[in-house]
Amino acid sequence: MVEASRVGALLKKYEKKNVFFFHTLGGDGELPVLHYKKHYRLHYPVIPDNLDWMRHLIRVSGISNVAVFGGDGVCVFNKGDTGQDLDDFCKVIDRALAKIKGPNAKKKAYVEGTTVYAPKVKKKDGKITHQRMSRLAAGPDGILHLVYFSDEKGSNDIYLRSCVKGTWGKDVVVAGSKADEYAPTVVGLPGGRALVAYVAMGKKCYDIFTVRVDKGKAKKPKQVTRSRDDAMGPVLARGLKGDIWLTWYEWAVMGEYSRDREVFLARAKGKGWSRKVQISPRSVPTYEDHGEPVVCSDNKGGAWVAWTWDYHGTLQSKPPVDENSIFLRHVSKKLKPGNILAPGFRGEGRARDYVPTLAVTAEGTPWIAWDNSHKSSQGYNAKAIFLNHLAGDDFREQDEVSAHKGQIDSPGLLVDPGGGLRLVWGQETRNGWELMQRSVGKEKPGKVKRIKVKSKRPRFPSACFDAQGRLWVSYTDTSSKNWKVRVVKAD
Repeated sequence: MVEASRVGALLKKYEKKNVFFFHTLGGDGELPVLHYKKHYRLHYPVIPDNLDWMRHLIRVSGISNVAVFGGDGVCVFNKGDTGQDLDDFCKVIDRALAKIKGPNAKKKAYVEGTTVYAPKVKKKDGKITHQRMSRLAAGPDGILHLVYFSDEKGSNDIYLRSCVKGTWGKDVVVAGSKADEYAPTVVGLPGGRALVAYVAMGKKCYDIFTVRVDKGKAKKPKQVTRSRDDAMGPVLARGLKGDIWLTWYEWAVMGEYSRDREVFLARAKGKGWSRKVQISPRSVPTYEDHGEPVVCSDNKGGAWVAWTWDYHGTLQSKPPVDENSIFLRHVSKKLKPGNILAPGFRGEGRARDYVPTLAVTAEGTPWIAWDNSHKSSQGYNAKAIFLNHLAGDDFREQDEVSAHKGQIDSPGLLVDPGGGLRLVWGQETRNGWELMQRSVGKEKPGKVKRIKVKSKRPRFPSACFDAQGRLWVSYTDTSSKNWKVRVVKAD
């Protein structure tokens, strides 16, 4: 990997020349990339959604990728793996710049925060703000809770909005300090209260914090982690018996760079949290990265945790999966981790499994869906969502429940009022994006239905059922340069 200080000098040198460095990860790139950039303190832009058609899924290695844009926002050069040597890297860029002719050679792209726009987006249009990454949950009393983060006040802050008897209240500022606060997750509590977890920059590192919100007022934040090298990716879950679980991952320093991530779990205990339990195995090489954890109560006092693992065949049990797959582990009521299971794509070849979503049915069976970028029935470069469930002591072959030649992202799996399963996701169209839903599970999957929204580019859905059994979906409306979080009743 190229030395960080030299990378910073490189970015500054080329920024005025419309050269921007970026990377994305396979599957749902937006939130993992956000964590990655914040952890490494990187400032190069990610290609925004209005230029999504030119986004490339690439593997990160040192300086991962370079893109050169003309003044009209069109990508005229895009290349990865241009070498580890900075001098050679600069020569590649300079040759690309020399080939740009005409008026576009002198036009500058507009940069707002960490996003690059075509020059037609001007500063005089006003500050560009992004409400992002909403999470939706229903409390035991039927009240809905929506959390998201927004940069409208100059730094990222956390907001919560609640819905009582069909009426949404005003936003509550859950975390609004000058520190960077993002990636919220929420569960509803009795009496209309809510518990929110999020990532915030402390004195030296990013850590996980929780806040209880009662009667429209946020209590004092509690710091859950004290990581040595950033804690990120929190997910909350509440069981039918009121047990509350929190999972996250922590980066670990390996030499000069953070290369490893490990997944952890804790259970709410009184006004605090239990000891943290490491879910990712200790018996495998530290370079095998773990991330994107999700958690679900088993409704018997324990919990299930699923996560992505950059797997290299290092488990003694030798599960029938190849690298970059989904894994699952049960944790007992006494916080003892069980065997590691592999529900991800079970077949030969690199499958590229990402973004697990987890649900446990009434009889206690864990079901998992995930985003796959290599094994779609639509072809190698298409996308798919696969579904699997525990049958006895292991998982069976996965089922494809959605396939699409364009992008698919943000799968969400939840138990419906009848005890079945509902899958919600977003997928790309020729003119934008749309939100979809489908009944899945042991029976034959139901018909794929489009969720009606007014936005032409609804992204990153989150869903829940209310006490009346109605499906609600939140999403980010990215139809304009200012992104807004919206909620729709889908059933």
